[in-house]
Amino acid sequence: MDSYSAFEEADHKTETGLSGYLKQRRIDTVFVTGLATDFCVAWTAMDARKAGFEAYVIEDATRPIDLNGSLAAARKNMDRGGVMRIQSKDILST
Repeated sequence: MDSYSAFEEADHKTETGLSGYLKQRRIDTVFVTGLATDFCVAWTAMDARKAGFEAYVIEDATRPIDLNGSLAAARKNMDRGGVMRIQSKDILST
């Protein structure tokens, strides 16, 4: 099944198993990078928050598509959803 999230399939009902895998290993924080910031990265980060993880998007390690304001909308949704947006240099200070 096609999906834009690493945590849920496109039907928003079927889990991929990643949440259980991470929780079983006592991981509570995820750092998301990749393509595309405004779709797969944002959806993965938002679904991570929904699953109870602390989620960070490393912005300088992602690239958007930015169609018709999709990047601004994704950033707004991530901010509203509690996803932290950081730069790779910020990891060294956490």
